[in-house]
Amino acid sequence: MPDMPDWLKKLPKIPDMSDFLGSLPVPSFGEQLRDFRTLRGKSVEELATEVELPPTVLRDIESGARPAPPKETVIALATALRLNKDDRENLLDAADLASLTMRKLSQKEGAAAQRPAFTAAILVFMIADIRGYTRFTQEHGDAAAARLTGRFGELAHSIVDQHDGRVVEVRGDEVLAVFASARRALHAAHMLQARCADETEAHPELPLYIGIGLDVGEPIPLEDGSYRGAALNRASRLCSLAGAGDVLVSTGIAHIAPQVEGVTFVPRGQQELKGIEGATPILLAARTEVIDPQEAETPQE
Repeated sequence: MPDMPDWLKKLPKIPDMSDFLGSLPVPSFGEQLRDFRTLRGKSVEELATEVELPPTVLRDIESGARPAPPKETVIALATALRLNKDDRENLLDAADLASLTMRKLSQKEGAAAQRPAFTAAILVFMIADIRGYTRFTQEHGDAAAARLTGRFGELAHSIVDQHDGRVVEVRGDEVLAVFASARRALHAAHMLQARCADETEAHPELPLYIGIGLDVGEPIPLEDGSYRGAALNRASRLCSLAGAGDVLVSTGIAHIAPQVEGVTFVPRGQQELKGIEGATPILLAARTEVIDPQEAETPQE
């Protein structure tokens, strides 16, 4: 066999094809999700509605601005997209890989799990609690009270997440949530009222009559992810005044979101609120279809 010509020896070596294929980047979870969605002709809005996610969140997931969602959400996405067994497993594997990668990066950097960061310094706080909870506990016992508050917490987490908010704390029969948008906070408050009303009708043994207070301000963030400030105090005082089905808000909410679809601000006069100097104007954020929201019965503790 003749020797290899010098010119041939100087050509770069072609890598083994298996090495080449192994070096190809694996599509991320967001890229795979976007590909499956577009192949099936679904818009972001259509898919988001089917899995009960805000379209902005779904866009962020597809672009990689947000991490892969929890497994149950991935399964819901796969079901909505009607993926076959192999594609479903590939999507779940991509979600697991993304979660594992994020955990490793966090461990490498020695960072704690990061909370969603709001770009706005002015935040809206929602406080909701169960009307008649003390009497319910006395009449039905701690076990029933625990089921009642547990269901309330589940509903609050689900609805707040859908509206791009974050539940800061669940303390007994009270939920504190924070939003970067007054409109989304108002819609979340009314959805929470509606869901609690539906739950009460379906399960009258666990009555979820709730009152909600909303206020806006520039709070002081703490290292544990909680907040301090006048806005939280006012939201708490408004919540204590709210009857079952009520969403009471400060004038600050109405100033920054004066026109919200499906919501009408009804003056409720002024009151001296504990720990707050001077009389505070109070507004009822009523659904537009409600003619006289003050006629609703208000179970009191």
